[in-house]
Amino acid sequence: MVWNVKRSTVALALVLASSALGEKPSSQGPRNAECGQRERDGAFDADIHAAVLEVAPVWPLPTSFVKAVIRQESDFNPKALSRAGAIGLMQVLPSNAQPLGFAPDALWKPAQNVLAGTRLLAVLLRHYQGDVISTLVAYNAGPRPRLAPLPDNSETPAYVRAVLRFWARFEKCEARHSSP
Repeated sequence: MVWNVKRSTVALALVLASSALGEKPSSQGPRNAECGQRERDGAFDADIHAAVLEVAPVWPLPTSFVKAVIRQESDFNPKALSRAGAIGLMQVLPSNAQPLGFAPDALWKPAQNVLAGTRLLAVLLRHYQGDVISTLVAYNAGPRPRLAPLPDNSETPAYVRAVLRFWARFEKCEARHSSP
């Protein structure tokens, strides 16, 4: 199944997430992460960019969406390790590696981590029938019933808002760079 997620979906998801939280969407973007650039050195690593592009034919999610998740999860750091033990760019838990078809050690390789994380996103999108917000909630906090309200904690709503903002930013950047 090809995910045809358009800019209007990004905007709608931002509005829905913000209204569910009683907030207005912020016009502030990420600090300097336009187009997926790493803030530490100002350059988006070629291997990370290649990994995101290589996964598109396998799990055809918008590259801007995948980059947004990577940006929020690890700030483009392939060596990131969370307190919960999530690994790499997309912060995949070792306990999810085998069900996704990967050995836990493979999660340290950027291309394998992006493939595993993107596969998980695609599975969640299918499960939640294209509901991006429910998909992001499940990616961050675990599965929930479809269209359930955001968890009543500070982390997950902030996570969803941040990914949606990064996604909108990366979409604009991709549109700008693909325009003739």
